[in-house]
Amino acid sequence: MATAISDLLLRQFSGFLSSRIGLHFPRERWPDMLRGLERAAPELGLAGAGACMQWLLASPQNRRQAEILASHLTVGETYFYREPAFFAALEDEVLPALIAARRAAGRLQLRIWSAGCCTGEEPYSVAVLLSRLLPDLEQWNITLLATDINPHFLAKAIRGEYREWSFRGAPAWFREGYFTPFGAGTYVLAPQVRRLASFDYLNLVDDVYPALVNNTNAMDIVLCRNVLMYFEADSMRAVLDKFRRALTDDGWLVVSSTEANTTMFSGFVPVSFRGAFLYRKGEIPAALRPTMPAMQMMLAEAYAVPAWAELAVPPAPTLADRGTEQAAVLATTTPLPLARTQPAAPPAAVAGAAAYRQALACYAQGDYAMAADVLAAAAPDDVPALVLAARACANQGKLDEACRWCEAAVAADKLNPGLRYLLASVLAEQGQGAAAAASLKQALYLNQDFALAHFALGNLCRRLGQGATAARHFANARELLAAHPPDAPLPDAEGLTAGRLLDIIDSGECIA
Repeated sequence: MATAISDLLLRQFSGFLSSRIGLHFPRERWPDMLRGLERAAPELGLAGAGACMQWLLASPQNRRQAEILASHLTVGETYFYREPAFFAALEDEVLPALIAARRAAGRLQLRIWSAGCCTGEEPYSVAVLLSRLLPDLEQWNITLLATDINPHFLAKAIRGEYREWSFRGAPAWFREGYFTPFGAGTYVLAPQVRRLASFDYLNLVDDVYPALVNNTNAMDIVLCRNVLMYFEADSMRAVLDKFRRALTDDGWLVVSSTEANTTMFSGFVPVSFRGAFLYRKGEIPAALRPTMPAMQMMLAEAYAVPAWAELAVPPAPTLADRGTEQAAVLATTTPLPLARTQPAAPPAAVAGAAAYRQALACYAQGDYAMAADVLAAAAPDDVPALVLAARACANQGKLDEACRWCEAAVAADKLNPGLRYLLASVLAEQGQGAAAAASLKQALYLNQDFALAHFALGNLCRRLGQGATAARHFANARELLAAHPPDAPLPDAEGLTAGRLLDIIDSGECIA
């Protein structure tokens, strides 16, 4: 006979899921929550949903618990070319415009993030689009980041092996042109397409992003489809604000048709493409304006705001998130007001410490362009301002400028290993793996206990196929991190804690 579970326990656990993973289970969905917990309980070593809830509410939280809960409480159902209208918009409009803009700027680089990628069908669909649109693909620096909270999904995605059911939404040419039969009813993706995507664990609610440390900055496109529908409103707003910050000024956010919401997406401009609504961070490109209906243009103008205007007031930053100095500045800074019809004036040019404080406030609000402009006008020579300028440029995808700021910071403080790590992060984004590795080795020469540098060098070696060397660096990082309290923020890690970096290392080795 099943034990009755009180409404109080169900309400408490529903709140726990909302705050820990972002999953939203209102009263009417409690039966779904209980069914998922019944499936999760044996994997957690418990008997039944009630015991599962009581134990999880009382115990310290860890990554493994989040993974197990997410795998049983969400639907891991996806397939290639899901919602074809979105892929038509990407192939016919969005990607060609981005590619043309990058060619015109002489910067052959694209950065795309599939957030909540499940078993890989979405990012691999994008990889095929890129291979079709870029005849000179080998000359491009492509980042196609795919993240999920479930390492089992990620491990399957990395293998690139799929059965017939995954192709039910794809055109015939897709499987015939890019997959090879592999066993009974199984197909394996072509290596030249598979290697375009990189897969990593990331919790959209708990993790720090955008950040150089997890490669989530300066994205041209963020795809997050059929994920936000699981989140409660506050978590969704927080995630959308992070996505907005993660996008370049001409970047695009792609969500599913069921997740489109005018109120929630007020920080973006909605753009319609023959049955698919996409959201743009900046203004509508001139090439698209003649094709837009008058009503849509009115919507676009209503949601357009100056780059320096605050779109959504973020939660108050903690000392761990921003650092002591940044928190002190933010505590005395009034957020810029939401502006829709009256454009706000950009900050006036200032110099010295005042410029740094002003740039820091802009940076904290996600206005990386204005932060960089303020600092460029002030021509700083002190290390904190040089570092802030480098991060602001990197978050816009202006990697050459970011590299110059990093080099200036290194020249100003040659014995600071954190500056070498920052330079290596930018070089790695540029596709300069050898130069990035050299900079990381210099950082470790200056401080052999620099856990973050060991971690970054491990990642570089893993991507280069140097498995033994990568494992050695990950082991060094793990040993160093074990000496830190799990909730201690790491230097130069943009708010990342020691415990979270340990989780990332463990997850990466699990899915490699």
